[in-house]
Amino acid sequence: MLPLPVRLLFVALCAAPGAGTGGGNGAHPISAPPDRTVTVVATDDVGAPLERAFPSAAYARAAAADAELRWDDAHLLYRQAAEAWTTSARTRPSRALENAIAKAEHEAIASQAMAGYERLGTPPLDRLPLEARRAFLRRRALEVGRILRAKLTATRAALGRTPPDLYGRARARLEEARDDGPQVPDADDAETELLLCATYAAGGDTTAARLARAHVPSAARTDPANALARGACAAALGETDAALAALESFVLRPLIPRADATLRDVYLANDWDHLRGDPRFESLFR
Repeated sequence: MLPLPVRLLFVALCAAPGAGTGGGNGAHPISAPPDRTVTVVATDDVGAPLERAFPSAAYARAAAADAELRWDDAHLLYRQAAEAWTTSARTRPSRALENAIAKAEHEAIASQAMAGYERLGTPPLDRLPLEARRAFLRRRALEVGRILRAKLTATRAALGRTPPDLYGRARARLEEARDDGPQVPDADDAETELLLCATYAAGGDTTAARLARAHVPSAARTDPANALARGACAAALGETDAALAALESFVLRPLIPRADATLRDVYLANDWDHLRGDPRFESLFR
């Protein structure tokens, strides 16, 4: 069963005479005509995703296709959304619209990558030594888990809910990468646990999220190589200051020179949708 975030509610109220009156507990009553059923639906609080600034039926259908693991369909629909927004940008250009176009193009590439992984499957590994085979499969699980987790945050932002199939797939691949790890922890272990933290939190299981983070040694948590994963975990748990500190570590103290496209892709990630508009966040990407 997928644990639901506290903010995701689905309530059906069967009103009787007198229903909707205050009970003296400070709650705001929901009024309904007698003998009627009123359904109240509140979607998850997803912050301020860039793509929501310009409603697009194609983008919404693309996100729905991703949620159902229909990667090829999603790829084409994201392309349609990007093309439609590009047409609008010719007459009404803006940075916000440029960001939405870049986001659609980014998601199209990610959906195409997932489609490729599924078509390729697992290559023959019989000739590899056992440890090399395990290392390859673990690396593949982590690579796919990264994309699936990003897709989870992107579809949640577009649809206002956590898709259970996508959540289950992302969680399973990252847990596979964690459970197949070597006896001696390596650099991938910290990233995997931190990405699992962000994944569990997106699914509403904050206890499992914090436990995954607790498995990361202090030295690995402060390692600049893990800054993005650490920030994603903190942001998913609603820890704004910690998420911003991790992003500052990544952006302001790079381990190696980075292309502008790398920072753009980081900015587009839905992990930071609750940080958008914060001067401390926006100043990092100017």
